[in-house]
Amino acid sequence: MSLDFSLLECLEAVATEGSFDKAATTLAITQSAVSQRIRALESQVGTPLLFRTRPVRPTPAAQPLLRFARQTRLLAMEVWPEMKAAATQGQLRIAVNGDSLGTWVLPALKDWVHAHPELTLEFVVDDQTQTQARLRNGEVLGSIGSEGRATKGFLVVPLGQMPYVCVASPEFAQRYFPRGLTIAAAQRAPALVFNRRDALQADHLARCLDWAEPRFPHHFVPAYEAYLEAAILGYGYGMSPLAQCRAALKDGLLVNVTPQMPVAVPLYWHTWQLESELIGSLGRALVAGAALALDALP
Repeated sequence: MSLDFSLLECLEAVATEGSFDKAATTLAITQSAVSQRIRALESQVGTPLLFRTRPVRPTPAAQPLLRFARQTRLLAMEVWPEMKAAATQGQLRIAVNGDSLGTWVLPALKDWVHAHPELTLEFVVDDQTQTQARLRNGEVLGSIGSEGRATKGFLVVPLGQMPYVCVASPEFAQRYFPRGLTIAAAQRAPALVFNRRDALQADHLARCLDWAEPRFPHHFVPAYEAYLEAAILGYGYGMSPLAQCRAALKDGLLVNVTPQMPVAVPLYWHTWQLESELIGSLGRALVAGAALALDALP
């Protein structure tokens, strides 16, 4: 089957922007032209490619086409450097967990970004257990996550492990854990959870307390800086990267609730299996930055 790349480009724009009108603006064409191209592509492949919801979402059938479109665009940017100046076509999407983005990823990519001023990055934040799925679906060109196995068509590179501490304010710890962390105490004490995909706190309680199915009250605090502030202010206790909470621990603003149970989350860089110097240089920058910021994997 011969695919018109302009149709694939249109599909990618709608999937990325989440609407037909925003895709039209991105592509500098009319909304009617966007609709016509999507219908033409759906007719060609014989199946719907978009859920007409708000925002518009790709169907499972669209995922391999989106992956192909983004891989092709990436290779085109290397074959024809002048194409890199084409605004959104020069934007690279990376899936990353919030704690990595908040601690080490931005410093790691500083020199790479300065060396590629014609490119822009879009960081897609998700839990470290979910980022690889975004890569497999074709949403991003690379992902940082905790899965160490490579799936067919992808490469995986070890980055290191990020140490975490279960922290609380001294007052909170004294109020809820005067005799230490127990199942009974955890059933009362509000925890801090990043979002509904974040299972780190539940996994830690399961290991710490031999608790098969932890159920506990919790606040959702889906922002890197606000999460630490919530812990300092006594909203609850939760898992904070050591790099983020080290100063607060030293200053006595936080205490380690489970010093007997260290936690380290392994991290890996996943990307498409392509002969791409652009992706290769991006991966090398991440590996170098991770070596400075993360602990070595066992």
